[in-house]
Amino acid sequence: MATFTLSEGVLALPGAYQDHSINVLKFKEQGATLVITRAWDIKPGEEENFLQQQLAKVKRSMKKVVLGEVQDSDIGGLPAREVALRFENQHVTVYEKLAVARVEDHLMAFTLSRVAPFDTDAEAFWTAVKSGVQPGA
Repeated sequence: MATFTLSEGVLALPGAYQDHSINVLKFKEQGATLVITRAWDIKPGEEENFLQQQLAKVKRSMKKVVLGEVQDSDIGGLPAREVALRFENQHVTVYEKLAVARVEDHLMAFTLSRVAPFDTDAEAFWTAVKSGVQPGA
């Protein structure tokens, strides 16, 4: 028997599973949306290629894309790669922070999106999200 934790409670499952879920969390007070995704088919050492592929998808599907420099970062103490970007979607400028880290046998990508530039408070919120991850907890 395996369990999966939902916002609404715990789901008891009849067997083992692999989590391919996408979590979308909205933060009204910060005017932000956090999307957490997982990639299982990325081998160790291919993290940078995965990040570049994700950025290429944004460039293909969005308008007026401006990418910051990819930098070293961390998510819950795990080494990560991070980039700030902005783009236009349906005539609205979207500002994002994207961070990718390896968690055991897969990658997790965290994307925080806003329709306002990242000011000091938004930067602090992003830092708190990344540091709030507790791998294996």
